[in-house]
Amino acid sequence: MLQRLSALSSVLMVLVALWSFSGCGGEATADKASDGSAVADSTQIDSTKADSTQVAKGKNQKGKNQKKKVAEGVPVKVLSVATGAISEHVLYSATVEAEEAIDIYARGSGLVRRVLVEEGESVVAGQILVELVDDELKLNEAEARLACKKLEAQLKRKEELYNRQLLAKEAYEDLKINVEQSKIRWERAQLSLDYARVRAPVGGVIARRAVKLGDRIGANTKLYEMVNLSRLIAQVHVPGQGMRNLDIGQKALVTTDFLPDAKFDGKILRISPVVDPGSGTFKVTLELQAEGRLLRPGMFVNAHIVTATHKKAVLVPKRAVVYDDGMPHVFVVSDSTANKVRFEMGFDDTEFVEVTSGVKKGDQIVVVGQNGLKDKAKIRIIKGEGLRIPAKPDSTKDSAEKT
Repeated sequence: MLQRLSALSSVLMVLVALWSFSGCGGEATADKASDGSAVADSTQIDSTKADSTQVAKGKNQKGKNQKKKVAEGVPVKVLSVATGAISEHVLYSATVEAEEAIDIYARGSGLVRRVLVEEGESVVAGQILVELVDDELKLNEAEARLACKKLEAQLKRKEELYNRQLLAKEAYEDLKINVEQSKIRWERAQLSLDYARVRAPVGGVIARRAVKLGDRIGANTKLYEMVNLSRLIAQVHVPGQGMRNLDIGQKALVTTDFLPDAKFDGKILRISPVVDPGSGTFKVTLELQAEGRLLRPGMFVNAHIVTATHKKAVLVPKRAVVYDDGMPHVFVVSDSTANKVRFEMGFDDTEFVEVTSGVKKGDQIVVVGQNGLKDKAKIRIIKGEGLRIPAKPDSTKDSAEKT
């Protein structure tokens, strides 16, 4: 009996062991399934992570493209440095005047019948400007003419009697004097009639009209102001110490704010030998070349009197120059890079400055877009018309540092 119970216990123990093993296997299977599910979930997460990686990669690629665009450089225009003539000059202010300025006065008297010329019109010598009422003057001229003709006829008849000694010499001489007097009266009447028509004494342009229709004018009444625009001058007052640098015929360049894009040639016409003791200056008269009548009397001008000239100077346009601490610089282009170069200045005029050192002939310099550039900045050279200048300073250097 005890043996049977022992055998039964052994069987039960084996069954319990088998059940326990199968239970553990189920848990392992569940755990495996659980792990498999977890793996599946993490795969989905990894897929999401892969998508975000692509987005980040796209953003990085876009940023690189933007940086690449910035790295292309600032758009500019360039110009090759050349040589040419440039002059040193002294600058003076002056007012344009007409060398020939004439006031026209009446020589007769009466009422104005017609005004034939207005301000701004050109006239020639002898042209009628104003006509006066001349009815009475015409009658006086006709009367004087008839009286003269009558006396001339009498003299002719008396001359035959005188030649035959039938007329005394004294009577004949008196008659001759009367004839001469009548001729004078006739000429005076003709002159008065001619004075009823006011004529231009020389050719020119009417600058001001001071007469109007119906005015009663007398002798010496001012009617017009006229100028000759073909001969214009400007008078400058030069300090006494500058007298040794000037001579007759010396060239000058004249500019005016009225015509900012125009330049006019001139030369020294006269130099006064007397220095004004009050101001310490002497008067220098410039003759101006004003083709097309662009310059007009009364305009304020700047006269640049040339004192010296360099024939083959290295020239840089003033528009290309930038100043740093008061020192002149230009941006010289080399391999798509703008290098800021300081140079020494010589002569200068309205457009160019002479370079004595720092820049040489043939250098490519930035003439448009240089404002805001930094030294060693990357640039793009633009050709043709039009260039949009960046609103912000050059950021090439900052972008390169960030990269």
